[in-house]
Amino acid sequence: MIVTAIFEAKAGKADELRKQLQAGATASWQEAGVKTYAVHEVIDKPGTFMNIEVYESEAAFTSHLETAHVKAFLGMLDELLANPLTVYQGKAIFTGANNKSAL
Repeated sequence: MIVTAIFEAKAGKADELRKQLQAGATASWQEAGVKTYAVHEVIDKPGTFMNIEVYESEAAFTSHLETAHVKAFLGMLDELLANPLTVYQGKAIFTGANNKSAL
């Protein structure tokens, strides 16, 4: 399962959001069901961040959402974000077609 999350910082909150995203990534890397957890800043939108997350299964993602670090981070979003969090969930459809087809 792949999850993409988009975070747009409020004015003056980009550094704090970046710090919190780094802390969340560091904690998430320790979760057994997390295969990839990468944080990016959108090139043409400073202060807008994009997480690309790959989980072993939907159950692993559900477990991730129940961790203390995710719950704490979600509780900070009203203070940090200019717009509501956008989350996309996807599943690979061409797996095995080519070794470059999967994350």
